[in-house]
Amino acid sequence: MFYSVEESGVHPVEIGDISPEMIVAGYVTLPELESLYLTLGFSDIPVHECRADDTPFRTNLEVYDTFSFGIINIVNVEKVHEKRDRIGLFLKKNMFVLVEIVDEDGSTRALFEDAIGRYKQNITLEKVVYGVFDRLLLKSNVVLENTEKIILELEHSLLKENGNKSMNRKIFALKNELTLQKNYYEQLTDIGEALQENENDLFDDEDLRYFTIFTDKTARISASTQILCESLVHVREAYEANINYNMNKTMQLVTVITTIFLPLTLIVGWYGMNFTTMPEITWRYGYVSVIILSIVVVVACLAYFKKKKLF
Repeated sequence: MFYSVEESGVHPVEIGDISPEMIVAGYVTLPELESLYLTLGFSDIPVHECRADDTPFRTNLEVYDTFSFGIINIVNVEKVHEKRDRIGLFLKKNMFVLVEIVDEDGSTRALFEDAIGRYKQNITLEKVVYGVFDRLLLKSNVVLENTEKIILELEHSLLKENGNKSMNRKIFALKNELTLQKNYYEQLTDIGEALQENENDLFDDEDLRYFTIFTDKTARISASTQILCESLVHVREAYEANINYNMNKTMQLVTVITTIFLPLTLIVGWYGMNFTTMPEITWRYGYVSVIILSIVVVVACLAYFKKKKLF
């Protein structure tokens, strides 16, 4: 589908009715692109890249003499491990074409239609392009807020319950998600900066501000994501410090118990020799005396350790 972009609004237009003077925005599937790219004035090189299965994860914008082309792997920031939609972007003087490469749920078509219907007057091609890119950031702030709440909950859990075995897994899972989100935002920032540079003069200078707005917004979201990553690092460090503290407390308790039993072991070894010349063997109160001595030793050790705050 193609639309003519006018100040009064956008209107559907047939491919055969497009003239060089018209400002056009279109959404096509990959098979449609393969049959239309010469009519639209594009070369076959980017068409082959759209068709390739080994498209790299990282995306950028390639600048040609008369048009710019890029492929974006769209990350669902709410579910970063889901299969990603993939779209191609063709930007030409007075023309913007979005290519559906991978889209199993129709979300990229909805994204384009939302961008087309976003503005009702004073519409320009730059506004339509900005609308598409802005939709790529949809729900980003909500996801960041939810992630921040999760991190705060982890911190509170660490303070109240001294953490648990699942906390380590939660931290690493969140770190992985934030890293994927940050990489996605960085790629979008790179594309926004490439659009701002306008190397092949596709856009009017006064309209480049829309790409500046997009780039700045994406950079802010990326910076917020980085801050949350750093917060997770601090939570991880606090978790490890808590584990080390608990381990030290356990070792301290074991040391105290061992120290208490050392003199008892000495007493047992001493009176276990059973020499016939030992006076306590025939003493009437020898057995009771050893018991009392052992109790006195234990109480004295406990009092000493309590005074030193060792337990």
